[in-house]
Parts: sequence; C-alpha cells; structure tokens
Amino acid sequence: MRSLLQRLNVDSLELLTAVSSIIRPGVSDSGMTRAFINRYNSNDCVEYLHPALEPILRETHGVMIYQEDVIKVAHAISRMTLGEAEGLRKCMSKKRDWKGIETYRERFLSGALANGVSESTALEIWRQIESFAGYAFCKAHSASFALVSWRAAYLKTHYPAEFMAAVLSNAGGYYDPDTYVEEARRLGLTILPPHVNWSKYRFTAEKLTGHNRNNAVRIGFMQVKNLTNQTIRSILDTRRENLFCSLEDFMNRVLAGNGEVETLIRCGAFD
Repeated sequence: MRSLLQRLNVDSLELLTAVSSIIRPGVSDSGMTRAFINRYNSNDCVEYLHPALEPILRETHGVMIYQEDVIKVAHAISRMTLGEAEGLRKCMSKKRDWKGIETYRERFLSGALANGVSESTALEIWRQIESFAGYAFCKAHSASFALVSWRAAYLKTHYPAEFMAAVLSNAGGYYDPDTYVEEARRLGLTILPPHVNWSKYRFTAEKLTGHNRNNAVRIGFMQVKNLTNQTIRSILDTRRENLFCSLEDFMNRVLAGNGEVETLIRCGAFD
C-alpha cells in the first residue's frame, strides 16, 4: 500500500478511495491494478474494450474497481436489467457461489452477443468482472476506509504519542501490543513504565521534561497483569486527594492484595 501511494502520488480523497479498492484481491487478481497505475501516470493511453464502457469507467481510467462498476457494465454490455445486475453483484460478493456465477456468465455472454458485442470482447469483460468474486469494495465502503486511513495517517504524523497511546489502549488490531510498542519507539517516542502516581487505566501520552509537546507513552494499569479493576479504581480515586509519597503510604491508603502490590513493584510502578 505504501508503494502504491508513492507510485500514484496520492493527494486527494477521490484517488485515495480508488487506491483503497484497487489494492484488494478483486482488482489485483484481474491484473488491472498495474493498468490503473500506468494509465493514471499517463504511461499508457486509456483503451476501452467497448465504447459503452467509456462513460462508466472514465473516472477510473477504464478500470473496474468498485462493485457499482459491475452493475453498470453488466447493464450496458449485456442489457441486463439493473435488478439482474444487482443480483450478479450480490452473487459475486459471496465469493464462493460459483454455481450462481456460472448462471450469470451465460446470461451475460448471451446478452452481450445479442447486443452486438464480439465474443472475444465479451469474454474479456466477463473475465474482469469475474475477478470481483475474489473480493471488491463498493465505492461507499472504500471511501469510508479512505477517510479513516487519511485521518489516522494525519494523527500518527502530527500527534504520534496520542495516536500510539490510543492504538495500544484499543487492545486490538492486526498486530500484538509488542509490535505497536516497537512502532512507537521507531517514531522516537519513549515508553514509560506504569507508575502509581501518573498512570491512568489506559495508555496515555506524556511530555518529558524539556520538551514542548508530548513525546512519551505511559503504560496504563490495564496492562499490569493480575491487577483487578477494583484495585485500579481504588488507586485512581485515592490519589485524587494526595499523590502517594512512599510504598508505606500506598499500603495504608489502598486496599490491595499482597500479590497485586508485588506485581506493581516488579513492573516498576513504585520506582
């Protein structure tokens, strides 16, 4: 994806929406991702397989990249009704309904031939359509992805500490927490251990002395093994009055099990 963004010099939401779709298996499996890149960069002139495709695919340089394109192309080339074309899209979105796809294939080819489209052209258009069975986006879905991606990239660039703290607090994602911690370090952020006075429940962004912006991520109590929610609430509520000044002070004011206190000591929360 990074390489694709660079090759296309993406600078608009419209293009980012297209990129979010052409990298999916539906378009890439048909071999049209390379065609889109070359045509967008004016290395290749756009050649439409049939004149009826030009008004439909002009915006995407002659490449079908959205599920809506399948509906429009099927309607224009084979004279399918819009209802039939929507049925084709639904059938392909299931990916494995090969029996249904074969039925639509026969309908598409016979309709295209009756509409004066040559057999070779009809077969090539169908080949590109059929690749969408591998997975493709509708445009609204791709646009939603693009907008979230754009916002996430902006926040990660300009507010890296806050962004990585939020990612880690989300306790999910494709990678495990260690990977996100390493990414935070790669961004130049300092990872701070849990602290009985400064940690909150979740990961938080902090500002180290001598800096004018947050440049560290403080590990939250949620990450401390075997620490109960009741004890976490007790720590947060108790220190609102006064911060803890010693281990003895903590033990006197917070009702926590010995095992929990030992865990806090071992992870550096009292250092």
